Amino acid sequence: MAIYVPLRPRWNPRGEVVNYVSRGRLVARGWPKGYHDANTLGQRQQRGKMVQVCRALPYLKALLVEGYSAVVKRNGRCVSGYHAAVGVALREWFARTPRGWQLDLARVRLTDGVRGLPAGLTATRISRGLRVAWGGPLLWDGSKVLVAVRQKHLDQWVSVVHHLSVSTVRVDLQLPTAWQGREVEVWVAFVGRGGRVKTSTLHAVVSAAVSSGGGQSVGRYGVERVACPSLARRGERVRSAARCTRSRGACKFGLPRLRCVSG
Repeated sequence: MAIYVPLRPRWNPRGEVVNYVSRGRLVARGWPKGYHDANTLGQRQQRGKMVQVCRALPYLKALLVEGYSAVVKRNGRCVSGYHAAVGVALREWFARTPRGWQLDLARVRLTDGVRGLPAGLTATRISRGLRVAWGGPLLWDGSKVLVAVRQKHLDQWVSVVHHLSVSTVRVDLQLPTAWQGREVEVWVAFVGRGGRVKTSTLHAVVSAAVSSGGGQSVGRYGVERVACPSLARRGERVRSAARCTRSRGACKFGLPRLRCVSG
């Protein structure tokens, strides 16, 4: 039997020992006596990457909390879906260039899933908006489409999470008036079944030319129209859709047969 007493000092208590249980053994661990240099090449590169991430990912926060699952670390810390996406971005979304590491927006993924996209998925321009269409109704319940649109020269973003009905095969999204006649960059992904189904992400650069098939019929399937959303903001607060799954009172360090008791 072990007694767990959490130690959360307000400042670094030098010389004070922290004891914890690991794999049935009582381990004594002291506080660090030194610090690593924070100005190494690797540290500077990491800070440079984080600056670029903070210039883009906050606009996609509403989509990333839907597309990425929350994670519980080995030390019991819960990481939200958005911050899990930030970690993926730092590892996978950068390309080495003569100017150093640069965020490649073509590598951005709205979900952490790998399921194939619906057949015939396309993104085209229509009058005053964007059309996202696919070949047939989706096969899972509670599906949502995640759409991100960026206008490069204006440096503006639009992020939409839209719930789909069973028979929907097309979504017409209205874009801001200032975007008319301008090329846009589009990301599209789908989630369903309460986040258990996640597709990969479609990335495309859509020209300003309006599609000639704007009035084509889709037969008995549904068409949904989304009014022009407000521009995405960097400081927007979004409640995470995925929560950390840990039973109430369970040990936050994952130790078997132990429970955390609030003092």
